[in-house]
Amino acid sequence: MQLRNRRTEVRLTEDEYARIKKQSATFGSIGHYIRSAIKEFSDTNARQRLDLMNELGNFYRAYRDDIFHISGNLNQSVKRANELAVAGLLSSSYLSQVLMPEIQNTQKVLDSFHQELIKATKKALKLR
Repeated sequence: MQLRNRRTEVRLTEDEYARIKKQSATFGSIGHYIRSAIKEFSDTNARQRLDLMNELGNFYRAYRDDIFHISGNLNQSVKRANELAVAGLLSSSYLSQVLMPEIQNTQKVLDSFHQELIKATKKALKLR
């Protein structure tokens, strides 16, 4: 291990110092925290991976609500279709006007989800 014998001085506001001190608590020292932050900031792959993680988080949040909504509608439609089929009351118009549009809507959302996931995965593979 090399001897750390060089010093530098940085002027901070009270708020900046308090924030750095709080964030560096898990690192053991402010110096270790700052050296780690500089190393991460200089590592372009680390920044790209962080950007990708943020992008994937936004992606999952955006689609989560749509998928839950559509899957709930689909489950209700299929349940009702099953009830009607058992009772001998399922008409072809119900199938074509109610159930099939829900299935097609679900397929569109899942296809979109799949395409976005492929793009994110390709981007992640380029960072290796």
